[in-house]
Amino acid sequence: FAIAFFFSIIRAKIMISSESLWLTLMTCPPFGIIAATLVIGYVIFEIGFFFHYQWHLVPRANQVLYHAPAPFRDYMEIKDREKLLLRIIHRISARIPNKCSNAKNGSGHLHDNSAVDSSEACYNFIESWFQKKSDDTKYDRFSEEFDMATLDVGLCPPPPSMIRMAWSSVGGNTDDSLKSSDSSSVLDEGEQSSHNEECNKKQNGQARRENAMPKMGKLQKGNMDEFLSWALFGVPFSTAQSNPDMQQALDKFYTILQTDGGLTFEPGHNPNYKPRSFTFEKVKALYRPFFIYASVALMRLAGDCFLYAIGFRQYSCKRGLRYWHRPAEQQCGSPFLFFHGIAPGGHAPYIPMILFGVLKGQLSHKHRDVFLFENKPISYALCFDALSEKDTIQGVLEALQRHIPTSTSLTVCGHSFGSCQLTWMVKSPEIKSRIRQLILLDPVSILLSEPDVVVNFLYNRHEVECQQSGHSNGWIERLIRFCNETKIHLVASSEMFIEYYLRRNFAWYNSEIWLQDIPHDVKVTVFLAERDEIVNTQKIERELELHNSRVSREACNSVTSMGPLIKKVIWKDVGHAHCVMNPERWSDINQVMRKLESQIMNEKSCQKVK
Repeated sequence: FAIAFFFSIIRAKIMISSESLWLTLMTCPPFGIIAATLVIGYVIFEIGFFFHYQWHLVPRANQVLYHAPAPFRDYMEIKDREKLLLRIIHRISARIPNKCSNAKNGSGHLHDNSAVDSSEACYNFIESWFQKKSDDTKYDRFSEEFDMATLDVGLCPPPPSMIRMAWSSVGGNTDDSLKSSDSSSVLDEGEQSSHNEECNKKQNGQARRENAMPKMGKLQKGNMDEFLSWALFGVPFSTAQSNPDMQQALDKFYTILQTDGGLTFEPGHNPNYKPRSFTFEKVKALYRPFFIYASVALMRLAGDCFLYAIGFRQYSCKRGLRYWHRPAEQQCGSPFLFFHGIAPGGHAPYIPMILFGVLKGQLSHKHRDVFLFENKPISYALCFDALSEKDTIQGVLEALQRHIPTSTSLTVCGHSFGSCQLTWMVKSPEIKSRIRQLILLDPVSILLSEPDVVVNFLYNRHEVECQQSGHSNGWIERLIRFCNETKIHLVASSEMFIEYYLRRNFAWYNSEIWLQDIPHDVKVTVFLAERDEIVNTQKIERELELHNSRVSREACNSVTSMGPLIKKVIWKDVGHAHCVMNPERWSDINQVMRKLESQIMNEKSCQKVK
């Protein structure tokens, strides 16, 4: 009786609901009115978000242009900062080939021009960290001023910009910066003629730059005070002036620059130079509608739902680090830790690459624990809160302790900005001893003290060119330049919370990975894109070659303090982050990881036998 009564009530409610629904449909306004109401409501909401963005978010981002810098992890004491300066100068000097090392003069002694070359290289390195005011110097092509700032004797030239490649296809002239400067190939008459023309162009360009030098002048001590105070103390020069320890350290810096770099600076301040102290500058963000952030949030939600469906679970650490983890069904390999780069949606765009490319076959994610760590401020999230290096390290340790034994070795991978977090892992005593494989994809952490990454990402190259050249070329070149040179600026570097993170919470001096600091028993692979718009691929490639030559040389003497031999893979004719969406690149990463894992397993077997 109770069951029959219950079903009768449900039936009556259904009939009433059906009648009410019919009446509602008959009396509701037309579809057009509903659509118009939704559109008007959305527009009103977007207007409200715009004013919230301009009146609250932008002022908050620029509320404090200077705050106490993060501690220098490896150089805690102010007096120790000279070691960092020495390290940078020695690395620059090591890239200088001694042109006359094999040529002896009449007395049997070697000619020594390396001091002059080293001095010029060190000066150009420092100068490239400065912005120059406009002058009337004309340039033949876009980005020539940028090349002038980084291309000098002994420094590896930056990769050719996309504009030069595209311009060459429509008949423009380009410099063949991909060819080695010490090439000894034989040229025929036609090639020799074109080579001579190219040399004349370079000489003419150099002459114009030399003629322009008196107008711009050179860096003076006042400019260097500003730059060194920011770079090595993280404070304005006015603060360094009032600190006796910093003043003493500054004096020591100038002694090092003179003795090791061959540089002296005249008293005064050249107003034509302004240091790129990006952590002191205002956040220069472009407004994005709330629709953009909502779309990214939906993409991230879709990615999270997919991860949950295939067995991943999300966790939060005590200090705020969040990550996704999937346990291995059958442990056959080392756990895989991944740190994403600056990207809309954070880890979401990387899911296909990781699960269906990098971790497939023998490296399947079913055969190993997989950790995907999040970094919200660089993921198009409405978030000002940024985790420090210490918080991140503690979070990773907590995640490892929660899921895997403490003796398990690790495979750590990072893309682009994620390579900076890999630096933190390598410098952590608790984690670096467990790392057996290190995978760096489009890494920005190598040679981070060089200006290339900062200039290419945070500074709109189009603005730099307009300021310095004072003219523009044809509409075709402007269109190509807009499409290829500013896409990074439009998509990522001009977003509010990404800018805030980099300008207020990014300690470059703790994020640069020095190759010799990597434990010698770690298998390291660096994947680089030949046409990378952010990373100076050729310079990093040469640095890797120099590092490997030093390691091989010292290995003969049983010295292991120089770090491991590093394998490099150069992807031809592709740009930054091309590997994220290209299955062929996924296969390349997978093959290299399989080989290295086999080597690791063989080494373990040999150790057990011994």
